[in-house]
Amino acid sequence: MKLLRDSLPESWSLVFSAFAAAYGVGLLALLALPFLISAIITDLGLNEAQAGYLMSAEFLLTMVASLIIAPLMGQAPRRTLALVGALVAILANLGSAMATEVTTLAILRCVAGAGAGLALACGNACVSSARDPDTIAGYMNVLFVALMIVVMLVFARTMASSGLSGLYFSLAATQAVMLLFMLKMPQRAAITQAMKQAALPNSKMLSAAAVCMMLATFLFSMRDTMGWAFVEQVGIRVGYDGESLGLLFSLQAFVGLAGPLLVALIGSRFGLSKPVIIGILLCGGSSLGYVLGEASIVMYTTGVMMIAFTYFYTLAYLTSLAASLDREGRVVAACGSFLTLGIAIGPAVSGTLIAIGGYALTGWAIAITVGLTLLAVSVPLAKARQRRQAEQLAAESAVTAS
Repeated sequence: MKLLRDSLPESWSLVFSAFAAAYGVGLLALLALPFLISAIITDLGLNEAQAGYLMSAEFLLTMVASLIIAPLMGQAPRRTLALVGALVAILANLGSAMATEVTTLAILRCVAGAGAGLALACGNACVSSARDPDTIAGYMNVLFVALMIVVMLVFARTMASSGLSGLYFSLAATQAVMLLFMLKMPQRAAITQAMKQAALPNSKMLSAAAVCMMLATFLFSMRDTMGWAFVEQVGIRVGYDGESLGLLFSLQAFVGLAGPLLVALIGSRFGLSKPVIIGILLCGGSSLGYVLGEASIVMYTTGVMMIAFTYFYTLAYLTSLAASLDREGRVVAACGSFLTLGIAIGPAVSGTLIAIGGYALTGWAIAITVGLTLLAVSVPLAKARQRRQAEQLAAESAVTAS
């Protein structure tokens, strides 16, 4: 009972508003990515590489907008910026649903990406000023998985009945609902007196730890979308139809709830190093399972069923790690932009690799990316240990002084 009580978030309004901005608006297109790729290929007559590049353009603008605003997260009016970004994304999605030319659609997708980037940066920054970033990040990802379950069920049917335009209308409607939760977002960062007085390690955005954290986030995200963008295409190859894939994706999302819930319950009681490293390895293994499962329905199904659990488990810990480096939210906001950069590049890279050497070549690229991610994350993990020790000393000093 005590474990459950201690694992509850300090503020449910903070959890819901941060989730709505960062994930319900900022990364909603990521959840719909397999359906969008398939609908673009079918409705617009583009090939895998062209569809990948169109989605990459959207996510690239998300990254740019998020990165531009990230250094200002210590003083910026977060709620206002998040609401503006959400409104821009909604209007652009509505325009995309009615667009008839590829060029017009590409422009509108870039606008939608920029609006999503503003919301993403503001939502992620809220995690840093929380008393316990691990718990907040864990529950945010629980809600993200719950949203994924709904998206997988609804969007699969929407694509079957209304195609690409229906998907964009669905994106706009979902983001409109998220606006209601974002109204409760704190306008400014809340820094406690203990945090101000603590002699903490360097957390500037261009410090080695921050740069490596951004690189690790980018590599983690790119590895994920290299496979996820074409997961439906592989599923069709192994014998699934569209309706069966929608059901499979929904089931794997239910399994995925256990990942971030585990993070919320356990937090950093056992440190961050082991959970992060284990998560990166398991996530990479799941991606390889469904990418290389082209000729094996068992391997494909196993990989798909595990990807949500491993992805959201690891993402929650990576978000917490980034938040622990800088309590003003600059680093974690910047990491959100590099998360979307990975999302942007992943589909284009894998689409090109598939065209050149098939899914086997993409599998090799995923394996190499996992190794690079482990190397990059080692630096922020070391810095996070120093920072936590400094915060503990500061808290102990405050208690002694009182």
